[in-house]
Amino acid sequence: MLELLKHYSLTEIAFFIVLLAAAIKGAVTWFDWAKDRAGQKFESKQETSKVREELRKDIGDLKQSMNDIKNSVNGITKTVDLLMDSDKDDIKAYITREHHYFCYKVGYIDDYNLDCIERRYSHYKNEGGNSFIADLMSEIRALPKKSGTDLYVEESKAETLQDNNRE
Repeated sequence: MLELLKHYSLTEIAFFIVLLAAAIKGAVTWFDWAKDRAGQKFESKQETSKVREELRKDIGDLKQSMNDIKNSVNGITKTVDLLMDSDKDDIKAYITREHHYFCYKVGYIDDYNLDCIERRYSHYKNEGGNSFIADLMSEIRALPKKSGTDLYVEESKAETLQDNNRE
């Protein structure tokens, strides 16, 4: 230490000690910074991995939801197809019944019933129906048309005739 005092003054030694302390502090600060920086990159990679894993999970959930929706839509489609087939059968039965009634029993048709039958036939065609019903509709359309007023007058005459026959 004496030799040190011979070569350097007390101020210079103090100055060296301060510089050494500053260098140590700088080295420690740099080491902490490097450690934090490396940790940030590692955390960033971990966070990216977590985000990717969450995205994979969300995509898996979405695929499952899409499959569930697809299955539901397929089920609804089958039900609608069944209902349409049932409706077509119902309309065929209705038109056949009305055809037999108006063509074989009554022999004429009024405007209102013809309009109702035409509407049901239109629904039948829109649902994809195509069978003997077109022939029945042609026969119904060929019937003589009578208005509701004509029918009322005929019914009144028939009732009057029945009343006269009773007397």
